[in-house]
Amino acid sequence: MGIAILILALELVILWLLSRRMTQNIYTAIFLLTTSRPVAISFLSILLFPGTVIHELAHLFTAEILGVRTSGLTLVPEGIENKDVRTGSVSIAQSDPIRRSVIGLAPIFVGLSTLGLISYFLPGVWHQVGLDAANGILFSHISIYYFLFAVYSLFAVSNTMFSSPEDMEGFWPVALVLTLIAVAAYIVGIRISLTDPVLTNIQSFFTAMATNVGWVAGLNVLLFLLSKLMIAGVEKLTKRHLVPKGQLR
Repeated sequence: MGIAILILALELVILWLLSRRMTQNIYTAIFLLTTSRPVAISFLSILLFPGTVIHELAHLFTAEILGVRTSGLTLVPEGIENKDVRTGSVSIAQSDPIRRSVIGLAPIFVGLSTLGLISYFLPGVWHQVGLDAANGILFSHISIYYFLFAVYSLFAVSNTMFSSPEDMEGFWPVALVLTLIAVAAYIVGIRISLTDPVLTNIQSFFTAMATNVGWVAGLNVLLFLLSKLMIAGVEKLTKRHLVPKGQLR
């Protein structure tokens, strides 16, 4: 089980790093093509819109369940002409650090659940796509469109599910306190014993999650490489290049 958890953690780090670079690459390619920051941001926002909806609704519903008041749900880009742009937001009232941390982390857990659900059905859809291709009815059968939509959903959700620094406000002090409590409990001999069936189910869960997230990470690696090729192609086509300060030359 420890190995599965470690692999899952590594895959999440890879996804987090890729999500930051992927969105930047797509923005860069569209900006080079159109030379318009609003157009590039709008395109990126539309492309990732399903993931943005899931992200913000995760904050909203978790806050409401925990009894924290919310307001001002926005699912469109804000401050599109400014340096800092938010593709979506929800206003959350002040609360204690624990509830604030749970609300901030909610999109990650909801995103992982969504990825796991899509990944569960994806192999069956892919198998049907193979059968349709063999029978010469690939584009006349709905399975290929289910598959493409599933892949797009994996892309959109995995690139928007991570919490922003603002979402994580107050999380690290809570994590530190909980870690110290766990270490102190371990030192004084407090242990949580689980039965074999429970341990087996937990191991199966983390193994399945590591497998599913691994497929998503692999997909994002491929898409990241394609995004680099897209930038190179746009630069060659337009003869424009983006310098570090975000200006064209």
